[in-house]
Amino acid sequence: MKHPREPRPTGRRRAGSPPPGRRGPSLWHLMTPRSSRGLVLGVFMAVGGLVGGMGGLLAGRTDRAVLGTLAIGALGLLLTVSWLVTYARER
Repeated sequence: MKHPREPRPTGRRRAGSPPPGRRGPSLWHLMTPRSSRGLVLGVFMAVGGLVGGMGGLLAGRTDRAVLGTLAIGALGLLLTVSWLVTYARER
């Protein structure tokens, strides 16, 4: 009786861990937006989130929706500032 052949490697799995310099990009590149789309997104998020959140707080509501809107505004402000810092650093 014949023994079944060993399956050939498909190339999907790696033989081991990559060398230290080839491990992939760090997540720090997410905080350095380079296109103008990042600036526009950040400004829209900041204005919409902060104005909507403050409107909700002035109306006397303090539920999760208002706090989430304020958080989106804070993230938009952070994205805008990081875009400006990246722009100043590269120019």
